[in-house]
Amino acid sequence: MKLPDSPTLTLAEQRGIKDSTLQMAGIELEDEGKYAGWWKIPYPHRTGIWKNRYRNPDPTGKPKYQDEPGQKFHLYNPLRLGPSEEEVWFTEGEFDCLVLCELGLNAIGIHGVDNIGTDEREGRFRKSWTHLFEDTLCITMFDNDEAGRIPGRQLAVALNGVVFDEWDDDYMDINSWYVGDGEGLVDAVDRFRNRARGARGLA
Repeated sequence: MKLPDSPTLTLAEQRGIKDSTLQMAGIELEDEGKYAGWWKIPYPHRTGIWKNRYRNPDPTGKPKYQDEPGQKFHLYNPLRLGPSEEEVWFTEGEFDCLVLCELGLNAIGIHGVDNIGTDEREGRFRKSWTHLFEDTLCITMFDNDEAGRIPGRQLAVALNGVVFDEWDDDYMDINSWYVGDGEGLVDAVDRFRNRARGARGLA
């Protein structure tokens, strides 16, 4: 399969994300095997890669995503953040996470909001992980719909964090907002961030 010189340029145009951001994250077009032609998204940790996840190149194709067989749930942490961060934003999915990274924020993505547990049911986001963020200002910014708002609140409670509440209701997720009105997204994030940090006594 012949690939263009910079295949991520196509994805960058679709997502409104810089090609350099996608390359920083190691995202590339798979050129062989079962997922040939799909976007390969590495899930990194401090010294290597947990797994690869694959995104269907057809925006309307099903399924949208596939994990390699046998892979476990992991946080999407493209900046390889550690437990001593002052502030971390949690998003729904990889590309929303990369948008916030591009805006200069520390961000972690969670694929599938059903992975967030409830009081009755522990999800694949382990409660033990909350200890990694005990001294961190945690901000959840899941999708702007009921399916995103409920687990966003649940995760914020688990992390003793706060929920982003400056949404423009013309947009249902971070990526579409970035494409449709990037300046509006930046202004809203800045306003909320200043409030959240001020409430915690952070400069």
